[in-house]
Amino acid sequence: NASGGYELLQTTVRDSLVISLLSLPGYFVTVFVIGRPTCVCRSSSSSSTTRCGSASCLPCIQTPTYIQMQGFLVMSILYIIIGLFWTSLSNIQWLLLVLYAGTFFFANYGPNTTTFLLPSVTYSEDCRSTLNGISAAAGKLGALMGASLFAPAADMWGESVVMVCCGCASLLALALTKIFLGGGRAC
Repeated sequence: NASGGYELLQTTVRDSLVISLLSLPGYFVTVFVIGRPTCVCRSSSSSSTTRCGSASCLPCIQTPTYIQMQGFLVMSILYIIIGLFWTSLSNIQWLLLVLYAGTFFFANYGPNTTTFLLPSVTYSEDCRSTLNGISAAAGKLGALMGASLFAPAADMWGESVVMVCCGCASLLALALTKIFLGGGRAC
């Protein structure tokens, strides 16, 4: 059916455009917040206002590691929500699209941007280029495996299981970032 194929193409193009438009700002948000102080306020009442640096407010610098951890955390939450509510979300296409685009936004805000920044602050000058190349190659291999295995896994176990697995992979990446790169919060 020619018109069915054309409609599928239109839908795919539209959805890809929406995902791209919602995910691209993640890079710009990272550029805006990286290295800037933010506050983690601990207030007993939500109506009171506290200033950064006061006794109830911890100033934190948005380091590349901290930004990467934030990205992995929110990606895991979004993927798990999508996976757990897949059946319901399949009937609410716009919400599924927005949640899925959110995973791309936080991938760009977090690990996609910090991948370029972390080698310069993680590796010593003597071996930075070599280890950066090895890290980049490992990342490309992981992306290739994920992209290659996504469709067969979805066919075998269903999209909801694959989304929950993506959430678990994001949680694992968050834990590995915390273990190997530290907390990343310059508080």
